[in-house]
This record gives sequence, C-alpha cells and structure tokens, in this order.
Amino acid sequence: MKKSETIRVVELIKDVLILLLTCSALYLAAQTPLAAPLGELFREEGNPALPGRGHSAERSSGALPLAMVVNLPGESGLPGGKNMPEPAESVRCGLLYDQTACQELFQRVAGPLSEALSSAGTPEPVSRRQWERALTTALGVYMDFQGEVPLPVLAGWLSGGDTRLTATVRRLVLTVGEDGVELYYRDERDGQCYRCRDQVADPYLLAEALSGLTDNGAFYAFESDLYRKLDPDTLLMPSAPVPRTYSVSNPVTGGKAALEALVQDLGFSLNSTSFYSTDEQVARSGDNSVRLSAQGVAQYEGNEGGGMFPVLRQGEAGAMFDAVETCRQLALSALGPRCGEARLYLISVIEVEGGWEIDFGYSLNGVPVLLERGYAARFLVKGERIVQFSLCLRSYTDAGTTALVLPPKQGAAALAARGLEGSELLLTYSDSGGDTVSAGWSARDNTAGEG
Repeated sequence: MKKSETIRVVELIKDVLILLLTCSALYLAAQTPLAAPLGELFREEGNPALPGRGHSAERSSGALPLAMVVNLPGESGLPGGKNMPEPAESVRCGLLYDQTACQELFQRVAGPLSEALSSAGTPEPVSRRQWERALTTALGVYMDFQGEVPLPVLAGWLSGGDTRLTATVRRLVLTVGEDGVELYYRDERDGQCYRCRDQVADPYLLAEALSGLTDNGAFYAFESDLYRKLDPDTLLMPSAPVPRTYSVSNPVTGGKAALEALVQDLGFSLNSTSFYSTDEQVARSGDNSVRLSAQGVAQYEGNEGGGMFPVLRQGEAGAMFDAVETCRQLALSALGPRCGEARLYLISVIEVEGGWEIDFGYSLNGVPVLLERGYAARFLVKGERIVQFSLCLRSYTDAGTTALVLPPKQGAAALAARGLEGSELLLTYSDSGGDTVSAGWSARDNTAGEG
C-alpha cells in the first residue's frame, strides 16, 4: 500500500473513533440531570426566560405617543448662526387619533428626544405661562403619551440607556431654545411643570426633523374662550374626528385548546403542565397556575421565590425599566397574537412594597379603549420576578363603518353640563363586553396624582 493511501486510512479510522466518542458522550449526558435544561434549549413550546420574544416588537414601539403637535414659528433662528428655511407663516400641525402618522413623526424626533433625556440638565420649575409659551411659540414638538410614563422607562425604550430625570410624565415638549435644546414636561406626581436645558443635543437636527409639515389648525383649549371650562391643555382640531367602528370578540373561547395555546405563548411546557376544569379552565405547572374564565380573563399566580417569569436585564436604564419592559414583552406574547387591530400602551407604573404594579391598555388607531376592569394587562412585580398578572383578552376588527361624533364644541358643552369642568375632552372606545365598539367623547381627570 502506498504511503498516501495508508495516511488516508489512518485519518478515516480517527474520524470514526471521534464520532463514536461523541455519540457515547451525548448518550451519557442524556442520562444525567443536565439533560432537562439542555432539552429546554431546543423545545419548540416557548421559553419562559424570554417572554415576548416569540412575538418581538421594537423596543421603541412602547414609547409611541398617541398625539403630537409640531410648532414652526415664522421666524426660526437657531443657535450657532444656523438657520433653517423659514415657513412663510407660522405652522401648527397636530396629529390626533392617527396612529400611523404619529408613528412616522415620532421616528423622526426619537433621536433628538433620546439625546435630550440622556444629557438633560437639572430640572427647574416653570410657570403656567412659560409652559404655554413652549407649547405655542417655540420651534418644537409636543408629545402626549396618553398613559403616564416614567422618564427612565421612556429613555430605556428609546435607547436602552439611562436618564437622571425621575419624573413620571404624560405630556412633554422638546423645543429649540436660546442655548440649545430644551425639554419641558409636567410631572404627573405633583402637577408641576419643569424645564431642563440641554447643550448636547443638536437643535439643528431637531428643527430639520420637524420641517416640511403643513398647518392643519390644531389648537389647545387655553387658546380659545369657547373651551375655557376644559383642561387647558386639551388638544383640539377644527372639525370633529371620524373614528372607525370595530367588531369585538373573545379570542379564547376554545376551552382547553385555547388555554393550551395561551400558556404555550406564555412559555409553559405542555409536557410538564396539567389541565383541569372547574368554573374556569386551569393550567398548572409546579407552583405556577393560569386560570382562564369564560369571559376571556386570564390570571396567573406564581411563587414569589420561584415564579417562572424573572425580570430580564434589558440595558442600562435600571430596575424599573427592566420590570416594565419584561411585562410589556410578556403582554405582547399573550395579547399580541389575539387582540386584532388593537395596540398596547403603558397606562401606569405604581410603586408598591417590594416592587411595582404595571398596567397596560388597548388603543385603536390612537383612541384609548375603556375596559370594565380598567386595563388590558396588570402585572405585579416583586423582587426580580413577576408574581401575578391578569390579562383581559379581546380581539378588535375594523367593521368597515365610521361613527358619528359630536363636534368638539358640543362635546365640551356636554362635559360642562355634567359638572365635569376642568376635565380633558378625550375620544375613547367603551368596551363593556358587547360585540361592537364605537368611539365617543369622555372626560378625563388630569388632576395631579389621579392621572
């Protein structure tokens, strides 16, 4: 036999021996406790350590405002001698009850907003008059997040980074100031308005992001005597909105099969989960259980020391953001595939002993949905785990028709007649369990501490 042929035979024997040794090692591993976690890595039933990733959404989608206003004064000189092309006259472009348009504009200003949050100076209280000037005369953009968003959570959604600001906000304004970019906001905890100066964010980039829009007559209640009895920051349009109507259904009416699909999306392994029925459908895995009612309400209970939903490390934004984002991902896992055309938004983050209570709601094209329970998803986070949550599963489909809504002037008069002076005039859908929802005017109390 030639030398080269001998070498090839030797190498072939080595390959066979390596293959046999590998198979032997895998067989031995399968007989040890290590096999269980290895199996978990490859199973297709979902991974409890990564809630929400099966239906992942961009992090920044959690921060999408439901209303925005761009203010472009006729003269818009910028610091540093830079100047943008000036509109012939002042422009006020408001986006209200239009989810797609808000998302498009928000993407344009998310960069400057993220920079302003990460490098903002010390907050200083401002007067009501200064707040109104920021809304109406400065070159800038107003954002209304509808729910109450802690600024560390907003910063985390935008960049994964942190901010020194600790306020909880619903409304904020990013403007071009004399010395750079200025951030104004109302802290929902004390009702006070604040301003933070920032000399790091580029005012030119903010002005450029806002250019090219046209006036559509948007205005605030404080700018008109006709709306003096409303919350002064109520955003209004010249004409009545034309909201769509939606058909509604319970997406989990399939008994055990529906519960199996739901808990799979939540990360339960069907191999280690038992199912039984009482007046509800119940799934149990160890100390973790999910109960599903006939009305489509799912409730999870876990062991505080060993629940299956740990809070995941999400970035540098801190423990509160980690908790909120983990809950949002879990809500998307369960509600996202089942809620049809609805979108989730953060309602509130309330500090409780040892953790937080975190609520999310549904909205339809930027219009909040009012549910009898008050939320679409509620989570209780204690320590580093989600120990309880409740989900209201509803599915919304465009019915192909629109609803007739009173003009804003008549809507404001109706609120005053009911003794609701000082409330915000807000379009909402009311879902009380029927098979359709239509939008109408509601009163929202924006008193500090009450949302």
